[in-house]
Amino acid sequence: MKKFLALAAIGLAAVSNAQWSTPTNLGVRIGWVYPIDSGLRDVAPTYLGAGVDYYPDFQLLKGNGETYLSFDWIGKSGSGAKGNLFPILLNHKFYGTQTDKNQPRSYFSLGAGVAIVDVTSTNTVLAAKVGVGRELNENLFLEGNLFYTDSSAGVHGTSLGFYLGYRF
Repeated sequence: MKKFLALAAIGLAAVSNAQWSTPTNLGVRIGWVYPIDSGLRDVAPTYLGAGVDYYPDFQLLKGNGETYLSFDWIGKSGSGAKGNLFPILLNHKFYGTQTDKNQPRSYFSLGAGVAIVDVTSTNTVLAAKVGVGRELNENLFLEGNLFYTDSSAGVHGTSLGFYLGYRF
């Protein structure tokens, strides 16, 4: 017990003396998801959605846009029971024209990848997403996404999600 307390004290001292910096190239989202697929809607009428977006230093497409990886959770509850989707997608945002540099931007996004569908059974299937969004300021944004997955035991993860996000 004394060794544990000593290690905990050293760990707390290290954490309190560490200089924390704000992460960059990250965005987080939280929102509400409506299942379009009847098989998914039979499990729950609405879902929670949360996600993390990572913006790497490279771009897949040139022009006025950004490439990013998204890692999401769409679930009926945090209990761990069946009724969860875990999309992992490579996406690209296409920004609209901006008349003033300080003006918030609107965007259209496309994404493709896989989703782990844990509804009736657990399977990994192909997935895609199309979305629109609007930056409210330098950090806050609103986003709407139409998400599609292949069938997993007769259930598609097709859903419509609305998110509020924060970009670091």
